[in-house]
Amino acid sequence: MQPASFATMVAHGQPMIVFTNPIASLSTNPHEVIASASNTADTVMKLARNVGEMLKDVPYVKAVAGLIVQIIEIRDDINTTKERSLELIDKVLRRSKIVLDGLLSVAQSLHKDVLIRIEGQLMDYHKLLIEVLSMLQANTSKGMFDQFSLGFQTDLVLQLHISGTSQQALLPSATAPLPFYKPVLPPAQLMIGRDEEKSKVIDTLLHAIPAHIAILGGGGMGKTTLALSVLHEDAIVDKYPSWYFVSCEGLSTVISLVGEIANSLRMPLANRDAHLLDTVISSFPAHSLLCLDNLETIWDDERIRLDLEGLLSVLEKHLGIIITMCGTQRPSRVSWSRPLLAPLQSLTYDSSRQIFEMTCRPVDEFVERLLNAVDGIPLAISLISALLQEGNESSKSLWGQWVKAQSGVLENGGSDRLSNLDTSIHLSVYGPRMQASPKAIDILAMLSMLPDGFPDDHKAMEELESCLPKGYNLHKAFLTMQRVSLVHVNEEGEPHRLRMLYPVRAFCEQRLKLPDEVRDGITSYYVEKIGHFVDVSDPDGHTTIPGELHNIYAVLVKAWKQGRGNPLLANTSILFTQWSTYVGNPGEEVISLAIQGVVDPPGLHGSCHSTLGEVYSYQDKLAEAEASFEHAVDLHQQAHDVLGQANDVLGLGRVYMRQDKLAKAEASFEHAADLHQQAHDVIGQANDAQGLGRVYMRQNKLAEAEASFEYAADLHQQAHDVLGQANDVNNLGEVYMRQNKLAEAEASFEHAADLHQQAHDVLGQANDVQGLGEVYMRQNKLAEAEASFEHAADLHRQAHSVLGQANDVNDLGEVYMRQDKLAEAEASFKHAADLHQQAHSVLGQGNDLDDLGRVYMRQNKLAEAEASFEYAADLHQQAHDVIGQANDAQGLGRVYMRQNKLAEAEASFEHAADLHQQAHDVLGQANDVNDLGEVYMRQDKLAEAEASFKHAADLHQQAHSVLGQGNDLDDLGRVYMRQNKLAEAEASFEYAADLHQQAHDVIGQANDAQGLGRVYMRQNKLAEAEASFEHAADLHQQAHDVIGQANDAQGLGRVYMRQNKLAEAEASFEHAADLHQQAHDVP
Repeated sequence: MQPASFATMVAHGQPMIVFTNPIASLSTNPHEVIASASNTADTVMKLARNVGEMLKDVPYVKAVAGLIVQIIEIRDDINTTKERSLELIDKVLRRSKIVLDGLLSVAQSLHKDVLIRIEGQLMDYHKLLIEVLSMLQANTSKGMFDQFSLGFQTDLVLQLHISGTSQQALLPSATAPLPFYKPVLPPAQLMIGRDEEKSKVIDTLLHAIPAHIAILGGGGMGKTTLALSVLHEDAIVDKYPSWYFVSCEGLSTVISLVGEIANSLRMPLANRDAHLLDTVISSFPAHSLLCLDNLETIWDDERIRLDLEGLLSVLEKHLGIIITMCGTQRPSRVSWSRPLLAPLQSLTYDSSRQIFEMTCRPVDEFVERLLNAVDGIPLAISLISALLQEGNESSKSLWGQWVKAQSGVLENGGSDRLSNLDTSIHLSVYGPRMQASPKAIDILAMLSMLPDGFPDDHKAMEELESCLPKGYNLHKAFLTMQRVSLVHVNEEGEPHRLRMLYPVRAFCEQRLKLPDEVRDGITSYYVEKIGHFVDVSDPDGHTTIPGELHNIYAVLVKAWKQGRGNPLLANTSILFTQWSTYVGNPGEEVISLAIQGVVDPPGLHGSCHSTLGEVYSYQDKLAEAEASFEHAVDLHQQAHDVLGQANDVLGLGRVYMRQDKLAKAEASFEHAADLHQQAHDVIGQANDAQGLGRVYMRQNKLAEAEASFEYAADLHQQAHDVLGQANDVNNLGEVYMRQNKLAEAEASFEHAADLHQQAHDVLGQANDVQGLGEVYMRQNKLAEAEASFEHAADLHRQAHSVLGQANDVNDLGEVYMRQDKLAEAEASFKHAADLHQQAHSVLGQGNDLDDLGRVYMRQNKLAEAEASFEYAADLHQQAHDVIGQANDAQGLGRVYMRQNKLAEAEASFEHAADLHQQAHDVLGQANDVNDLGEVYMRQDKLAEAEASFKHAADLHQQAHSVLGQGNDLDDLGRVYMRQNKLAEAEASFEYAADLHQQAHDVIGQANDAQGLGRVYMRQNKLAEAEASFEHAADLHQQAHDVIGQANDAQGLGRVYMRQNKLAEAEASFEHAADLHQQAHDVP
């Protein structure tokens, strides 16, 4: 007959006895059993004789003791089945020791009468020992071991444990009853970042009668802290004048919990009988609140879970209840108050920082790292604070230990769950609920490999499960992990992801062994996942792959380091690296491991080196990129792989372009075109033509560039490569920009955008919209330019191109510069620098710093400008960008001009001109020569200035820069003014105005009109001067050039002075002063 359940007994008012099993941890290893037999025998024999003598009047005790002695004495006479018999004897002795210890404990107490209750169990035990002795005497123990093991599962030991230990512990309470004694509540602890949860719990306690609340969450999340903080609130004390706090730590049975509740009520021993539960319930005063802390200690045991829920269902009818439990499950059969409190999540960084600073000291660099590393687990933050308060560790040394030992370093000398982070995590990982779910720990170990967790998506789980051996149920395993709070669902983005907090992940990664077949399964899953998207521009791939790249990285690195590489893994490593480069986060580790792990076939090895060359090129490591592509060429040549060779030579051409080796680049693209033709690869030929077009652009051979891009577009169209065609049309737009064919440029970028849209290439669209923005800048359509760059930034963000975003933000800075929004320009260039740093683009950072220097120039922050240009020069040197270095030298020259350091300015401009010449940048050289003319003007070297401006005009003409020529002619006009060559000055300004009109440069036209006004002033043509200044002011206003408008107003003021219109002159000068102030133009 099966015993009644706890719930049944409660319902019928039956007495309850629920026992723990103190023998559950005994070893069952036969070798350990036999080895310990001798030591146990002597101890048990002495114990049996003592107990037998002390309790000789108690039925069956002396007989049991005598049988135990006989079993010990017979052990040396056994001849057959000796090992099996000795194993049985030792099992009997070890368990008998527990019985005898219990009997001895009772014998030494004042309550021997309690043994009357266990007479039946002693009788059963006596019969069992007789059977064992008979078996041993017959020299056969076959089947007896198992029989003894089964027969021993009685309540005898358990009742002795309760009678002998619990009663002694409660003896001091056997005085007058104190049923309504209110126990001391543990003190409240510092709690930060849980205001919302606390408010919800308090609100529920005040309005639900009686309230029943479960505070759930992972280990170390501050559940107890929250409960105590609530219980100490004045409003709760007023509402519940009697409250009781019971820690379930160390309890493992329902009866032990009831006993602990009785202890909290200070219930006398005399009141504790078979009706203990009824007595406990009746002892609670009205409006009582009971907090059961760490209830999972009991609830996790599925064998008694139903009984525990039965107890809670009885208690809830009589009083308010708060429980704290590790995990996300609430006990059922309880009417939990609504709304339910969500499981506690990790704290924000700000809350973590606040806790640390309130308990220890201000946060430094290493504490900040530690706080970020522990992922907002309150227990971990408290342990960090405690360790640093001890003074034995510095934050730097503690961080160093964390890097090596992770969660194992966070302990304050104890080994309990509140003193040791590892212990807290260990209890969740190896708890009963995890053990009850088959293979759950293997899945947990697998998940710990994945830094970004796994999609909380049924289809993804099915796909992964199909890669694992049979018997793995991912849904069930993940559900169990969530229930014990080892895993949580991160709802940021789609799909939601199953993640582990970092300390938990680090613990599992270090401590759990991942079976090879599971590791192979997760590797196969990700190899197949990325293998579906060999085209890195595939928009479908971008909904999946970017969010999995960190996981794929971790899986591939593990596989290579454990020697599990193969050609498939090498091809996957190539594809992974291409994806990482495309999204702006290239890394060399995975592809380098592939190179080390795969030597044959040489063609595959060559492709790995070629991929590494692409990474180095992106990272501005041009020498390493060149060496990688050259090695790849050799390997592909060995493999007779013409197509591979062609692609390597194409890569080399692009490196040479970056190194300003334009002749080598041209030769490489031509060689690549021949190889691609041999391989019948039309798309390859098209890419080579595209490369040649870019070389011609750099060589200022704009007609040849235009022809190359048109040829490339035709080839891409033949090959039905819409994406390639779109890129060619984009490049044509760049050519038209350089040729000042702004209408054609605008049409090209719009056409390219349409093609990129057809190809579903968001990144290409973004680049086209960026190009349109640059056209609008040249057309002085600043509002349209701003809108275009903002749109481009959105598209680059969609395409996961941090580099593209950085360039768009830089362009926005240029717009703000033109709009005289210097604060916005400064912010944009700084933001762009941050984005370029994220994208690992040293070149981009250098350009941003150069632009910042120009902003500081406009803000009259000359020291900051000088520092920016110098920093930019360092970055451009790191990036091997000669043109960038030249531009920085040019910027420094302009700073020196403003600082009246004319010798330094002259040297800087000459250096810039040399660098631009090295880089074959005729346009840059022309601008440097123009700047030298300005220096000569300041030095009153008018002949040298005239020669410089004329030389600059020739260079700008070579560079097809109508705008540059216009500026040179305007500057020549100023020289002629200084030389009193007014006719030549007038002609220069008029010619400059024509050129600026051709170039659609409104600012240039405005400056020319201003120059003409000054000529007319000198010629005493005051009416013409007035008209010119007014015309200049209108043009400067169109161009949003506040400084220009200010200078025009100043010119008009001087005209009015000459015309004796003093009121108008005063108004003009005041207007000029206001405009100069708006433009931050102090001089």
